[in-house]
Amino acid sequence: MSAAALEEVFALMRAMESQPVHVSHVTSLALQLFDNLTGLHGLSERERLLLEAAGCLHDIGHQFDHLGTGHHKESARLIREHPWKNFTPDEVNVIALVARYHRKAMPELQDPQFAALPGTHRHIVQQLAALLRIADSLDRNHEQVVTRVTTQVRPNQIIFHLETSGPVLREVLTAHKKGDLARAVFQRDLVFMVGDDVIEPEP
Repeated sequence: MSAAALEEVFALMRAMESQPVHVSHVTSLALQLFDNLTGLHGLSERERLLLEAAGCLHDIGHQFDHLGTGHHKESARLIREHPWKNFTPDEVNVIALVARYHRKAMPELQDPQFAALPGTHRHIVQQLAALLRIADSLDRNHEQVVTRVTTQVRPNQIIFHLETSGPVLREVLTAHKKGDLARAVFQRDLVFMVGDDVIEPEP
């Protein structure tokens, strides 16, 4: 079932995504974070699949930028409207909301679509969106300069060790900003390192 579900996702991405290299790289980083942080989030392979789907589809709404509604919201709409065969309605809503919350506001109960989810599904959305926000930040320039990420979990910190092919200051500054959800969900500060150097956010 997972293979069929992924093929559905990839088909929609191929049909609607104008920058597949970027979204594929973001998805790869998000899955690296998921796998590294399994002991922290405790989610299953099925949730990993939902994250992969959201990563592949989080930018498909860009084709509606002219509407001024925000591509993240349009991505969520397109995901909901697609005639899925291998995801349940609740799973489709999770994918749509993780894509929707990859930027801008964090998930909140004022959003009726988020509020309508069962409590366990809301928590899944929060955790997966937290990972996707960081992954998307780490390809801020769409140049794949963060080639790999590993993590170290401490009682009060998550340390992200970045393997890079060039300067990553802009990516890390963005990750600190969009790491707001990860800090809230995982109750830890975020530290980004390249080699032995900590990349500090702006004061």
